[in-house]
Amino acid sequence: MTYQSNIRRTSNYKSIAKNSRVLSANPYDLVAVLFAELRENLDLMVESARRNDNARMFEFRAKALGILNGLDESLNFEAAGELAQTLHTIYREAARRIQAEIGASFIERAESAREMLHEIEKAWLAIAPGVARV
Repeated sequence: MTYQSNIRRTSNYKSIAKNSRVLSANPYDLVAVLFAELRENLDLMVESARRNDNARMFEFRAKALGILNGLDESLNFEAAGELAQTLHTIYREAARRIQAEIGASFIERAESAREMLHEIEKAWLAIAPGVARV
């Protein structure tokens, strides 16, 4: 078996596991899955930027921004009020940092966005009932 087929098979297993988790998720778990996916894509984006692999970096950045947009759009301003507004502001700032122009400070900005969002993820996991802890 070749190295590439092992990678493909591992990727398929991860995809199946992820899809199963999403299909059986309650709303709390679904947000946790989104945060985990966001963190993974941000990690891969930063790693790709460090290797000067701009094609992969842009791919992971687009995925991360899509997830971040989904989290932002799911905010319920009527029910959560000030908390929703605060999260909206944080998500918008994180997106701004992620979309920063590629250059000397890009990795620093992307890492700062990743840290901001990871703090929210940890808080979510601390309050969400029955969610797997990161």
